[in-house]
Amino acid sequence: MRSQPLPGEAGRRRAEEQFKTKKKIDHLTETETNTAAARRTEAEKTARLRALRLAKEAADKDTANRDALAARLRRSEPRRRVPRALGSDTPSVTTDT
Repeated sequence: MRSQPLPGEAGRRRAEEQFKTKKKIDHLTETETNTAAARRTEAEKTARLRALRLAKEAADKDTANRDALAARLRRSEPRRRVPRALGSDTPSVTTDT
């Protein structure tokens, strides 16, 4: 059975409602797609920043460990005494004659 077209104004109203409904659905779908893409982009950004932070923390820890080891080695080395040269207790004075 074939439906009869609605008289002028009613048909136009129905077409406008269908258009608005389709437009609203398209907008919601587009918004959801954009939201999902934005979330994905934000997650990728967060992952990159986290990786950089962890790498920096590891590098800082490595540097601190090396500095601590160097300090311990310096403290454990025997101190060397430099022998004084004879006559170095008195300052050298030059006189012009």
